[in-house]
Parts: sequence; C-alpha cells; structure tokens
Amino acid sequence: MILVLFTTAAAVQTLRKPAAPPRPPTWPPQNADPYAKWYASDAGPLGRLVDLACESAFRSSLAREAGGDDNTPGFEGIINLAQKLVAVEPRSAAATRVRARGVLRGLFPDWPPAPGAEQPGLLWWFTRLFARPFPEFSAKLNARVTWAAGGWLMGPLELRDLEETPEVGDGINQLVYVKRCRFLEQSGCASVCVNACKFPTQDLFNGDMGVPMRIEPDYETLSCSFKFGLAPSMDDEVDALSTPCFSACPSGGALRAEHRQCPDVADTSLFLEQLTDEQRELVLDKIT
Repeated sequence: MILVLFTTAAAVQTLRKPAAPPRPPTWPPQNADPYAKWYASDAGPLGRLVDLACESAFRSSLAREAGGDDNTPGFEGIINLAQKLVAVEPRSAAATRVRARGVLRGLFPDWPPAPGAEQPGLLWWFTRLFARPFPEFSAKLNARVTWAAGGWLMGPLELRDLEETPEVGDGINQLVYVKRCRFLEQSGCASVCVNACKFPTQDLFNGDMGVPMRIEPDYETLSCSFKFGLAPSMDDEVDALSTPCFSACPSGGALRAEHRQCPDVADTSLFLEQLTDEQRELVLDKIT
C-alpha cells in the first residue's frame, strides 16, 4: 500500500511540472547565405551618408505611425519600432498593413500638391507623369532606385533580370534580389515581414505609384525578390496569407508576452473584401 501511495504521489508531482520548452530551431536558418550578412559599417551604392539619411527618414516616419520613437539607437531601434507598429493593433493585421503603408507614404513629400488626392503629391504626379505614359521606364527606374537605396534596410542587393514574362517591360534589370534580408533576420517575425513589409510595399507601388510590383520572400534562406513589372498573383497572396508564425522566435516569445497576442498573418479582413466568392473560398480553405 505504501509503495502504491508513493508511486501515485510521484506521478501527480510529475503531472504538475510544466512541460520542458521545446528546443528552438536554429536561427537564422541554416540555408541563409553566410556571405551576405549586412553590418552596420557597410554602405550601399550611394554611400554611407545617403544610407544614414534614408535610415533617419524611415525611422521618423515609422515612429509617427507607431506612436513615438524608441530610445534604442541604430537598426535595433528600427526593429523595435516595427514590432511596436505591429502591436498597435494586436488583433488586426489588416490595420497593421494600413499603418505600415502610411510609414512608406510618409517618406514622400506632399509636393507639388495634388488636387483632392489621398496620396502625397509627389506620388500622385509620378503616377500621371511617368507610370501611366511610361510604364516600362517607371518599372526599371523603381527597381534601380530600390537597389541603390535599400541596402541599409534589407542587406546586400543585386539587380537581375526577371525569369518570368513581365506585364510591363522586357524584364531586364527588373528584379531586385535580396540576398539575406536584414529586416526579416533581425525581426524574426512572419507577421512583421508580411504585414509591415510585403503587403504595404506592394500596395504603395501598385496602388500609389501605378507600378506593378510583387514581393516574394523565402523564409528558408532569408532571401527575397522584388519583381517590378509583375503585379501580385492570387497564388502568391494566398501563400503569404497562410504563412504561419515561425517555429522559433529570436526574442524568446518576448513580443507575445509584452503585447499579449502576436498579430495573425491570416487576418485577411481587408483583403477578403476585394475578392470574389470563389476566390474568398480558395483563401479560406488554405488558411483554415
């Protein structure tokens, strides 16, 4: 009897013990290019001073949308602000995408003023003076500007030719290839990538600038492709919306603990409203 009681007590104590946390997978992913890591001392094609100016402007716009700046200096502070932006509307990824699009819009001056336009004046005029009459030139121009000015945010970039047949242009130098995304690696968050980068950036180029552009991230290698001249496809959008949270979080779950709930990348309220019934069923079947 004593032996039975002892065994039962030991079993109860075992059940009361919290389960050991699973061993976190390697981060960054093992397939990430080890030679493509961006360091604070690196500089893009336009030079370090231009990179710092771009970083400062981006941080100021991000802080406005996130409700205030972060005291952390350097790129780590930008990542903290991006996580803060995602947490402003913790239950609505759609709202996060609207705010992130506001960050990008805030980088462009409202000059020359546009009559009754929702987007900044510079974007309104670009659409009418360049994107519409010269679509191929506009696609190639934006690809080159992204390549020249985006390294500080995304890491080493290459200007390549599109493998697909584009809707606009001949495809030559219309692909900006991100070798190892600095923003994704340091955030370590699928929601930040999808809702604070991919969707709002596509919305900016396709909607505000009139330039077809598709972003295709690769979470196995941390690489990413900015395809100018190609509009987002249905399959691409469904894949993005069904992206689960990463099994490993470099912050050790701190973002979830602090903000109580990590935004679900499958929060598709705004996106679903724009679909037909058949398309909506296709999306819901894949993300549920």
